[in-house]
Amino acid sequence: MATPVLVPLTKWYLRKERRYSHAGITVRVHPGVFHPGLFSSTGFLAEYLDEINVKDKAFLELGCGTGYLSIAAARRGAKVTASDLSAAAVENTKINAEKNDVSIRVLHSDLFTGIPAGTFDVIAINPPYYARNPESESELAWQCGEVFEYFCKLFRQLYGYMHQDTTVLMVLTLGCDLEKIFLIAKENGFEFELLKEKRVLFDERDFLYRVRLKS
Repeated sequence: MATPVLVPLTKWYLRKERRYSHAGITVRVHPGVFHPGLFSSTGFLAEYLDEINVKDKAFLELGCGTGYLSIAAARRGAKVTASDLSAAAVENTKINAEKNDVSIRVLHSDLFTGIPAGTFDVIAINPPYYARNPESESELAWQCGEVFEYFCKLFRQLYGYMHQDTTVLMVLTLGCDLEKIFLIAKENGFEFELLKEKRVLFDERDFLYRVRLKS
């Protein structure tokens, strides 16, 4: 979870390259790229990958950052596509995939815009969720637009990349406007199923959801 107070502190810390190692994976964190170890969301998704079978599955990470989660999925035998709107994140993921000796297709894409037509078995999303307009590339990981443009576009496009058995995973936090996000999903024919929740700093909680078509 990243509170509005912690975001500027994170930006200060990430003004130069850092490194992060966990579960046998070491990644470089380039300046301005989301750090997978400073907040719990990436780890929460990675933990869930241990509980599901992704071997030989077509796996997509939307908003890959350093590529940590994509590398974890590739190590479990998934056929991984990683995408990000940030050019810095795309380059960062390519470098980290090579350093960790895994094969990942990495794409520069605004959500699904730059992803070739096709469907995925698993789609993992750690979205930006603060209702502000990003003022720099580094803020793309945090700000979803003043009127939640990120989620409006996501739920308009998502169905075209799913088949009937696709698992769509999304991490959100108690500190974001959950009801607004749920409403946008509902208006586009989706609903949220809570899979897990996790207590994090300052008595906040992260939630792991499965996003599915409304029944």
